[in-house]
Amino acid sequence: MKKRWNIGWGTVSACNMNCRFCYSRFRRKDSRDLGLEDWIAFVDRNADYIHTINYGTGENSLSEDWFTLISHVRRRYPRIRQALTTNGYVSEAMRRDPEKEAIVKEAIDEMDISLDFADAEKHNAFRGQPHAYQWAMDTLAFCRDHHKQATIVCLGSGVNAYPENLDGIFGIARRYGAMVRMNLYRPTEGIDDFSREFILEPERLVELLRWIGANHTVLSISDALYSKLLTNRAEEDPSGIDSLRILPDGGVTPSTYLIREDFIVGNIREGEILKRLTEESVLQELNHEVIPEECRGCRYVGNCRGGVYDRRYLWNQTLEKKDPYCRYQPGDPEWEKIPVSEEEFHSVHHGYLPTMFFLPGRPGEEGV
Repeated sequence: MKKRWNIGWGTVSACNMNCRFCYSRFRRKDSRDLGLEDWIAFVDRNADYIHTINYGTGENSLSEDWFTLISHVRRRYPRIRQALTTNGYVSEAMRRDPEKEAIVKEAIDEMDISLDFADAEKHNAFRGQPHAYQWAMDTLAFCRDHHKQATIVCLGSGVNAYPENLDGIFGIARRYGAMVRMNLYRPTEGIDDFSREFILEPERLVELLRWIGANHTVLSISDALYSKLLTNRAEEDPSGIDSLRILPDGGVTPSTYLIREDFIVGNIREGEILKRLTEESVLQELNHEVIPEECRGCRYVGNCRGGVYDRRYLWNQTLEKKDPYCRYQPGDPEWEKIPVSEEEFHSVHHGYLPTMFFLPGRPGEEGV
């Protein structure tokens, strides 16, 4: 059987929000975006190597052509699961145009809705868009009413990742029947006074995960470091092994967050590019072969392999040093584990990038 990739694809660089923390803001600023003809040609030539597509990066629903693309993929290749990561604007696009709503109903299997604060005023200010909160609520309602799998994706940052706020987000997730996913902030433009405001310190993150484990349900921590330190389920970083990222200009990279030219391995205009990347294993070789020397005596190195490699590179500018979030020293006792649900779940983001999935409430509670 052919290897099939989980693809994160930003078809457009356009966005209608102004998020100061955005990992791709500067890369998208000067992007020469490809168009519908190139998008369709890529899918038609590479469909046999595609398992799932999640459309993210910019706000794809701003593009008229994006609706044409997802309709084409659904009708020609119905086995390809399609998902959208949206700031919520897709609900407004559908409200204005019933034809777009019909396309989304047919073509999109799940949605990832960005929500960083449970408080509307704070979320709108954080996103630089006065309608951000309402759009998110409208999109969640659409998913609930039309039986689309929904996930609230929340930034894990030093600004918003604290129990009171997350408890409110879990409450919203319960109301709409959604999962919660947390992505840790990445300083893709380097570490400075600006990025330090958003970096969630590892000690605070561990406390937060323990709080979530005690009050809600942990479904998955697909973070090579914390899955091993804090759970009994060691999960590998799938970036470059099972997943890849396509940028609006067609550039292909192994990681959502490693979007500089050093990590671009090709372009979707290059014919059967997924076949080539599969056969050459070039994506894996970029990142997964280097184990830091300082990790070699650690009991976890067999699974952790130095930690999440995009963090290693973004913090250290090299893969020769271990994950900057690692506070474990060889010889330390094992960390106390947090409970992880035995229940199976599915999402295009599970097996696509280092992320964390949760459900509101503890197992057995009403509504869980």
